[in-house]
Amino acid sequence: MIALGISYVGWHTHAAFAKGDAGGDEEGGGGDDDDDGGGKPDKGGAGDDDDDDGGGAGSDQPAVTAGGLFTMRTYPVSENLRPLTMTKGITQFRLALGTDLSSKGAFGSFGLNAEAQYGYADNFTLIGGITDAYNFQQFGFYAGFEGALAYDLLDIRLALNVHRTAIPAVHANLDDVNSKLIPGYGNFCDPPVMPNEQITPMHQTCDNQMATVDPLPSGDYVGSNIKFSVDLGFPFRYAIRPEVAIVALQTLMSIDFNAVSVDHIELQSTTDQTTGVTTTVAVPRGNSAKPDLNPSIGIATNPIPQLSVTVFAQLRVPDFDLAAGNFQIPVTGRIEASPNQQLDFGLEFTLLNVKPLAPQTPFDNRFLSLFMQARY
Repeated sequence: MIALGISYVGWHTHAAFAKGDAGGDEEGGGGDDDDDGGGKPDKGGAGDDDDDDGGGAGSDQPAVTAGGLFTMRTYPVSENLRPLTMTKGITQFRLALGTDLSSKGAFGSFGLNAEAQYGYADNFTLIGGITDAYNFQQFGFYAGFEGALAYDLLDIRLALNVHRTAIPAVHANLDDVNSKLIPGYGNFCDPPVMPNEQITPMHQTCDNQMATVDPLPSGDYVGSNIKFSVDLGFPFRYAIRPEVAIVALQTLMSIDFNAVSVDHIELQSTTDQTTGVTTTVAVPRGNSAKPDLNPSIGIATNPIPQLSVTVFAQLRVPDFDLAAGNFQIPVTGRIEASPNQQLDFGLEFTLLNVKPLAPQTPFDNRFLSLFMQARY
């Protein structure tokens, strides 16, 4: 009976209005009486129905919309108050410009993203976009949908994705910058005597005898093979407080349809049997047609309605293989400003892997992106 009653109210109620004024609340419910003599209706007036934003007849009435089904006029400025799916008829475009900020490749490559969401229904959004990075050595074309399973709490997200990853590369002849690029890391001296000093056949030892050799991306990249997959996620948001929410599972897994021979670079330690010296080498690894595990989790805050700060991490495990060294954990921090309901702009800073194998550190590989979102 309770479930039937709630369902009936949820189905037939389109807008809710706050009753009474602040004085009435303080006096224990005086808002039920027409104390000011102005003849203002408390509920059910025709003026309420004509108000698109649910504000009611009084100027002091707050805008309240049942179920969070906002119009463009009442769309929240605060990120945490926005629905997970776009409201029916509202379209959002997102443009982003990114650059590599890694230790050895800062500002050496760029990428441009263009993405869109369209509210086909209040609980069903069509999504699609083009993403790229590292001068188009890495790209993705995706299209799909996001639908509400529990409105404004849990969605399902499904998208067909045609993509490839960018692989760190070095010159086949390390002393010739015009030679062919092959997957791998450069062996850089730390600290260097000269800028970007590294080990090559012509420069076999660091000039500083106390320096260590760190395998790092050199700033050059090559593209892997194109991969076809279906990305599955269950976007979830739980508001601990109105200004603080847990967000999770924007992605969960990728169901792959083909294998690629080189998908990422893995560091391994090897010991020379003759000298007994242990060194770290970069080994290219592939990705089979098995599904990949890609769960994400984070926290989103709104210190003020116009400012959103979000930090989230993702676990990337090719082929569901959790063996040590065969996964990455990128962490992204996002700051977003929203001057009004129609426009957002902000910045994303990503540490591409906060759990690398030594001697790499979590801060060696970085990416920066500036973005703008517009709705109409």
